[in-house]
Amino acid sequence: MATTKKTTAEVEVVEEQETKKAPLNVLDTLLGSDLNKIELPKKKLELKRLSEIYGAPFYVIVQAISASKWEELQDRALKIEGKDVDIDTNLLQIFVVLECVLDEHGKQLFKNMDVVKHFECVTPKDLVKKLLLSGEIMSIYTFVSDLSGFGDGSVSEVKN
Repeated sequence: MATTKKTTAEVEVVEEQETKKAPLNVLDTLLGSDLNKIELPKKKLELKRLSEIYGAPFYVIVQAISASKWEELQDRALKIEGKDVDIDTNLLQIFVVLECVLDEHGKQLFKNMDVVKHFECVTPKDLVKKLLLSGEIMSIYTFVSDLSGFGDGSVSEVKN
């Protein structure tokens, strides 16, 4: 912020003016960027019910989903009946949880076959259904969606 002073005989008025950065040259910025710096956002979540069950904080890492992976999961969740095509939202939510919930080492938690077998499940999808309540699945799905740019505030209109 820049500060300007206006002085009169009785009062000194200090006005603060917001210093704005010049807009980026988008093309030059993209061409000069380091691809290794562009990563999917991640956040740590606590699954409160599991924390209560295990008597200690049960934290997981939740990662945003890329556009290509989002498209793939939507395709896998398609439900086709005759000429009708629809997306099975429950299945899509489970696929997103499978893909985006990571352990502390950055590995997909529910795809860990040792955990799948320990809970006597056949597939990672079965493990999600066994370990998480439907509301927890939906909450994680919503969190991943927001983290992936589907929520409010991910883009804004520039007004002159």
